[in-house]
Amino acid sequence: MALFNAPRLYWQASGVKLRHVVLVCAMSFTSADTATENTMYCERFLEFLTDLESQLPTRRYVTTLVKDLNLLALIRLSPTFNGEENGLFRDLFVLLRQFVNFPVDDNTGIQHTQVQSYEEHCARLARLQRASLKNFKEKLTILALSNYAAIEKRTELEAHLGSLSDKELADLSGLLGFRTKYPPSAKVEVSRDLLMEILLSSHERRRTFRESMRDLSILPTEAALYEPTLLRNEHYDGSRSLAIPKLNLQYLSVGDFLWRSFVLYRCESFFEIRKDMEETIKRLQPQHAQLPNPVRFDGFSRMTIPISKPAYVGLRIVTLAP
Repeated sequence: MALFNAPRLYWQASGVKLRHVVLVCAMSFTSADTATENTMYCERFLEFLTDLESQLPTRRYVTTLVKDLNLLALIRLSPTFNGEENGLFRDLFVLLRQFVNFPVDDNTGIQHTQVQSYEEHCARLARLQRASLKNFKEKLTILALSNYAAIEKRTELEAHLGSLSDKELADLSGLLGFRTKYPPSAKVEVSRDLLMEILLSSHERRRTFRESMRDLSILPTEAALYEPTLLRNEHYDGSRSLAIPKLNLQYLSVGDFLWRSFVLYRCESFFEIRKDMEETIKRLQPQHAQLPNPVRFDGFSRMTIPISKPAYVGLRIVTLAP
């Protein structure tokens, strides 16, 4: 259903004005030399959408709007997203995508299990296969007859869809219910790259918040302590957004609360560890020296001790009491 023709009351209830959505899409597709003010506006708008997506009373309306406009695909292909200096904008996009694809029923508020999430993913792939076999049998027969694991990866799915022409891609997107036309005021060009991104992002296997949290390191490493996101948040002055989840009065589920708490606790603990290490290194006063020891320490700190090389002191099996 095209949401551009929805009643005005629907837009007021969703909390998002249509012109704002069109404006952020248009800003994302301006020239590569996007003004700082426009970039900051886009960042604030992504933060606003993330706040609406992270609460059930507004999420049930905004998610439908975001998916109907293919907003995630539009942003991902925009010059603003691909600019090297717009790391904060990309981090905010990742956070928004995490909430848009959060496995929860928007009406009942019940969180989907991992099995239910995978079944929904398989249902989308089955719908794609049926449409491919019925309407593009000559070019997409292999896609239609492949198992789900063989076509759920972005690269493999892109290889199958690459055989279609621009018109066939548009027709396939329309058959699957995706928007392929925008009003002139939106200034959105429906190109082949956009249609391909819409199909790929909608049918590829997405990582759930459980998988994302499982892969995050609990113990600090050199790479984790100096992640660009953590360093960017360290110099927050209120003029820009923060690409981290917020603790609110409402959450999508218990799992959502645990995920947000874990991410925030990890950021805080890594910040404290990094600051302690930097303070300790300053007190040690490292200096360049001659070989074989190219670095010497002229200072002193009670929190450090010199060692020749790291070694394991002892290992044993830990027995957990029942």
